Amino acid sequence: MVFKCSPKYFHGLAKAQAELPVDAGVPPFDIRRLRSKGLIARAVGYLFEHPDWWLGLFRTFLPRFRCGRFVLLTRNADVREVLERQADFETPYGPEMVEFAGGTNFILGMTDGEEYRRLKSVVLGAFPPGEVEERVRPIAARRAREIVAAADTQLNAAGDLFRVVSSAICRDYYGIEVDDEGEFADWNIALSTLFFGDATASRPVRELAIAASRNMRAAIDRSIDAVLGDGAPRDRPLDRLVGAMLEGRIGRGDVHAIMMGMITGFGPTTLLGGGNCLDVVLSRREIFDEVAAAVAAGDDARLDRAIVEAMRFKPIWISPWRYAREERQIGGGRGKPYTIRADTVIWPATRSAMFDARAVEQPHRFRPERPDRETLVFGHGIHKCIGAALARVQTAECFRALFSRQGFRRANGRKGKLVRLGPYPDLLMVQFDPVGLQSMVTVMVPVKAGTPRETVQARFDALGNPSTAKVRKALDGVGTVHFASMSVIETGATEDGMPANHLVLEMSGDGDRHAVLAAFDRALGDRTRQIFLEFSADPVGNDPVAFMERHAPDVSPIFGSLNGLVFGGTPGHSVERILREDQLAKTAMRMVEELSARPGNDAAAVLHEVRARLRADPSFQWAFLPAPSMLDDPPKGAWSAFRRTLLARPVYLTVGTVYALCWALTYYLLFYPTLAWPHFLLRAGTAFVLSGLGILTTLSFALGLMLIWLRRIEQASVASTQSISLDRLVELQQREDRGLQNHMTAVSTLKPGVFRRMLLRFTFYVISIAATHIFRPGFLSSIGTIHFARWVCIPGTDRLAFFSNYGGSWESYLEDFITKASKGLTGVWSNTEGFPPTRFLFFHGARDGDRFKRWARAQQVPTGFWYSAYPHLSTTHIRKNALIRQGLCSARLSEARDWISLFSSTERQPWTRLNRLQRLLLPDAVPEEMLEQGEIQSIVFGPMGRLSHGRMLAFHIPPDTDVAGRREWLGRIVAKLSFGDAPPAHSAMIALFGPDGLRRLGLDEAGGNDPLESFPLAFRQGMSSPYRSRVLDDGGPNDPGEWLWGSQGNPVDAVVNCYAESPQVLDGMVAMLEAASRDTGIPIVHSLDLTVIGARAEAADGCKRKAHDQFGFADGISQPVIRGTGREACVPVHSMHLVNAGEFLFGYRDEHGFYPPSPTVPGRADPLGILRAIGTDGSITAGKAPLHDFGRNGSFMVVRQLWQHVERFEDYCRHAAGDVSDLTGKPVTPDWVAARIVGRWKDGSSLIQNPEKPAGRSPDNDFTFGAEDPQGLRCPLGAHVRRSNPRASLNTDLDTQIRITRRHRILRVGRTYSAAAADAGTEKGLLFMCVNASIERQYEFIQQTWMAAGNFHGLRGEKDPLIGNQMVDEAGDPVGRFAIPTWEGAIALNGMPSFVTTRGGGYFFLPSRSALRYMLSRLD
Repeated sequence: MVFKCSPKYFHGLAKAQAELPVDAGVPPFDIRRLRSKGLIARAVGYLFEHPDWWLGLFRTFLPRFRCGRFVLLTRNADVREVLERQADFETPYGPEMVEFAGGTNFILGMTDGEEYRRLKSVVLGAFPPGEVEERVRPIAARRAREIVAAADTQLNAAGDLFRVVSSAICRDYYGIEVDDEGEFADWNIALSTLFFGDATASRPVRELAIAASRNMRAAIDRSIDAVLGDGAPRDRPLDRLVGAMLEGRIGRGDVHAIMMGMITGFGPTTLLGGGNCLDVVLSRREIFDEVAAAVAAGDDARLDRAIVEAMRFKPIWISPWRYAREERQIGGGRGKPYTIRADTVIWPATRSAMFDARAVEQPHRFRPERPDRETLVFGHGIHKCIGAALARVQTAECFRALFSRQGFRRANGRKGKLVRLGPYPDLLMVQFDPVGLQSMVTVMVPVKAGTPRETVQARFDALGNPSTAKVRKALDGVGTVHFASMSVIETGATEDGMPANHLVLEMSGDGDRHAVLAAFDRALGDRTRQIFLEFSADPVGNDPVAFMERHAPDVSPIFGSLNGLVFGGTPGHSVERILREDQLAKTAMRMVEELSARPGNDAAAVLHEVRARLRADPSFQWAFLPAPSMLDDPPKGAWSAFRRTLLARPVYLTVGTVYALCWALTYYLLFYPTLAWPHFLLRAGTAFVLSGLGILTTLSFALGLMLIWLRRIEQASVASTQSISLDRLVELQQREDRGLQNHMTAVSTLKPGVFRRMLLRFTFYVISIAATHIFRPGFLSSIGTIHFARWVCIPGTDRLAFFSNYGGSWESYLEDFITKASKGLTGVWSNTEGFPPTRFLFFHGARDGDRFKRWARAQQVPTGFWYSAYPHLSTTHIRKNALIRQGLCSARLSEARDWISLFSSTERQPWTRLNRLQRLLLPDAVPEEMLEQGEIQSIVFGPMGRLSHGRMLAFHIPPDTDVAGRREWLGRIVAKLSFGDAPPAHSAMIALFGPDGLRRLGLDEAGGNDPLESFPLAFRQGMSSPYRSRVLDDGGPNDPGEWLWGSQGNPVDAVVNCYAESPQVLDGMVAMLEAASRDTGIPIVHSLDLTVIGARAEAADGCKRKAHDQFGFADGISQPVIRGTGREACVPVHSMHLVNAGEFLFGYRDEHGFYPPSPTVPGRADPLGILRAIGTDGSITAGKAPLHDFGRNGSFMVVRQLWQHVERFEDYCRHAAGDVSDLTGKPVTPDWVAARIVGRWKDGSSLIQNPEKPAGRSPDNDFTFGAEDPQGLRCPLGAHVRRSNPRASLNTDLDTQIRITRRHRILRVGRTYSAAAADAGTEKGLLFMCVNASIERQYEFIQQTWMAAGNFHGLRGEKDPLIGNQMVDEAGDPVGRFAIPTWEGAIALNGMPSFVTTRGGGYFFLPSRSALRYMLSRLD
């Protein structure tokens, strides 16, 4: 049997067409079916990938080789002759091109003649080669740059660059509508494989081509229709062809054939040529260097010559196909002629011809200056590639983009090899130096001895915190510095006892350490050089970058570094990328909100339209490139951490060596040698086990000794009880909370001893492993608010510096660590002086939140200069923006809803739960404590709603009031106060005292310089201080300067609230207070009548309704229940509402099991022992103690008079309801809008369980946002009740989030009021009052982090819609916004004004019965 070659032309083709016509049913399109499998396929693939050796053999020995109906020609002369004689040797592509184009041929499948010339003239008119340089090169350059710039350290140059750029040219130059560049390219590849790369009429190839042709024809039809619908044709090839069609020169079928031919002939061919060429360039150093030099010189002509010559070594095809219908003869004029029989398929091997030494000079040398006549890269004869100019331009620009990246090279290993899909390159991985490489550099320069710290600080302050406009402009200009700060810190003392200081420059930027320092020097070198010259104790030299490098300790993510520890919250994201993605997200958000509100628009339609609009904007073309994001990667896992730790080479080599030595010693010491193999193996095995047991025993003993020693030194450590001074605090606060981000610099003194240094290094190691392997990228545990942070040991000192650039407030930042990552903080800072008591290095410590925050404040030093490249962005925004870009680029239409949810909602995430180990490490439950109810003022047990009449009286105690008068006034008040849980029968009174009120009523001489030193800083500063006003968002009309009471101009030292069952009883109580005021000279500076609205009405189910606020909403629904009051035993209470007493009252344990730091007085100031003696941990002690608990059974009360603009609220809801109805086509009522703003219906029923209408029954409260409405589709994420108590909404671990939220609960006991307004109308409002043991952690945290934060829950520029102080524009018009998520979009309410104005307020202390007795005793 003789084997005969028989390509498909044309018998096999006819058979294939008959068996599988173009209109037959085929499987869904899947380009992966082109992938070859099996040993034979791999062997054939090898031969075609490396053909030069066998082509050379044929060229030498069998230049005209015949096999059946197939002829291979390998010499230059024969190849050129066949390609020139088009009439005799035709291209065989015509039948398939006609078939797949719908009945019309393309010039590539035609022979020379009138019809060929007519169509070719039309093609050249539509695709004039002369405009390629001007029109196509910019498109290719832009798209290639975007793709390469978006790549991380590796890029598939074949599949993600050459393939995609071709599709972009088809869209932006040809005029074809391309929805997905990669999918469009796959259709082209399938068709091109059939036309040019399928010699055997493969059925899978034909099936793919049929499916692809249908998609391609549909795209071409859609594009033609779009041109016809535009009216005014644009200057593009498709528009020109449509114009020729309208003129009657060609038909629609001709347009189809021409476009399909130009698309399938250009894109895949360019992919093939560019991929092959790149493979050559990466393989031969001289070619690589020539291309690199051409790119560096910007010489287009030189680059083109180098690429074309490189292509010669691996051209587009080994050979084109030709077909002889009749018998023909070649070589007649060059010696011996050769006859080619009729019905023969010919392979004129152009690749072989270009290496024929008979016609090509030095064929195996790379010669960029080689003349065009020696190259056949783009064919020869009349069918020389008509798109050669396009291919050359695209290839050149792809190379230019690749060579523009630092460290461009072939990827290592198997990934760097060229892999094909069919005949076309599919995978060719290249790699670069990391673009997303981030370096955190800390420069520490000793300051000249004798230089005052204040002098250096002043120079830093001049640069600004936040940075001044000039400094910001300079750093923005370099575009690679994320954050930078400068501080001066005290690091000990000099030999002569003078303070020693270090100048610290901390920065985080893109690139390696040198690049970051160089960028900073380019921006601020003129300023920093002068600072270094003036203050540095070390010589600066002529190179400031080298000077800074010498003083920058290597604090890298290398594990176990003794120098410190670094952490980045946005790994892999450059400044440029962060800013570009933010602009993209803002633009897309406006489009989504506009489109999704239109009637009939679903999420898929919105996504499609947003893509179309952004694609039409040249400035957003980069957004459609796939960009790797480490922020979306899952954690590597415990096994990865194990491998990185115990299986690291130094570790396992050391362990293995030690074990082998112990094994050998055990064997030779315990057993005598033997030559018998069974005995030897038995003894060796026994020695192996014994040595392992011995090592484990030794390690266990050593570990036990270390733990014992650790506990001893922990118990011997003394925790600091000192608070930061108010002056230092104000200096810090002046630099805080100016935006979404803050900076923290803290310096601590390390405890002495080598053991402590070992523990510190061990902790650094553990945190490093956890951060890089256990936690998600960009997260510490579940904390995702940190941009960049680091601990650094200052060289040559015993100081440990901590620097952090974080999002949110200082309070929320520390709370995150206390509740989510306290063990890490404790592990590091437990090795420093004064830290709260710890257990076994990682436990307790920072978990004692209030003491830890007091210690942390004392460690802080002012940051003189601070710069942020994107101060308006949180890490949540950065992560969301990356997901928005990713979804815009690659989300399927079925995923459109998830993509849209990123704007006004949040992405769907699975719930998580603590694993067994995490649950095991949870602290034990706090033991139940019974309250000393008789000591506690009655307001703590409820707002006394049965006493529906009330009045608030605010007093100012003049400093010159005599002691007797103060004693008498306080005595009259105390005699009338209500204590205990029993409901008052007819009346009740409570008394609250401000800082000056306490000083003037008994604490003025309690010992020490400041008798209130043990009171929290927030209380001592007061609500109206500048920093507290900034924290509470009290600007504009809420500014304390506009208040009626409580400001520095109208201070209030005490507040007394009276509650009564009738006006007559109330009048009697007020008369008594007025008399006391007159008799003692302590004036009443403000008075407010308090009311209860709607308390006596009943719901439909017969239950008593809650009191209502002035807006008409039921109030006081979601209240915490204090453990120990007994109420939890009387009625069922959901665990989320049960809160330990220590969160509201001093002297009891809080949610973490600690006694919160209570206000104290020196024991010597309480000789009668009225107050309880306590230890440093807050627990009661027997006998004498240096501190007595003034705060026990007391609490802090926040009071704010809030004017509620009811008419304004109702007007806005009415207009918003009309706008929403018009937008959506669905009628909504003002109550519907109001319910979304508040988060409940007016009767108190929740939107969670009643999203469409009120329930008409008692309010429901046992729901969790996180479990029942995680995306805010019922109750919007920004709604008032969701902000004030997020429950389990802010974390996928619902149980943990509930525990965290309980630390921020407040007990609301306020009442509505009505008062005369300045315009003779009525001012309706709320006297807000709440009980909390920590003003900062509870009330201020809620107000700053949840209520006033524009980025709450990842939202953008939204404040609390009900009580938020909304922004106004320059004209004074409100610009507040509120997004209402829907299933497939969002409704944005814009132009929202403020509905509440603060009229007064203050922070007050609610003393216990014993504390009031103590105060009276001090006035005796």
